[in-house]
Amino acid sequence: MKLATLRQGGRDGQLAIVSRDLSHCELVPDIAPTLQAALDGWDRIAPKLAERAAALDRGSQTEHAMPFDPMKCMAPLPRA
Repeated sequence: MKLATLRQGGRDGQLAIVSRDLSHCELVPDIAPTLQAALDGWDRIAPKLAERAAALDRGSQTEHAMPFDPMKCMAPLPRA
């Protein structure tokens, strides 16, 4: 499972899962808005992220999947 913080949505960015081949990503605000929020509830959130990442890797891209652009990423935990 690959995670990224995209440069949007405020100082902490927005959490996205990234496909294994780095071609697509998907924002996951319904699971956790930021990486810090995901870490804070990791035991509960990690299985949901893993499930969504597996779907993205299988090519089951939802309407929210988009091309992954590493230039739109910021530090994973920008205020840490």
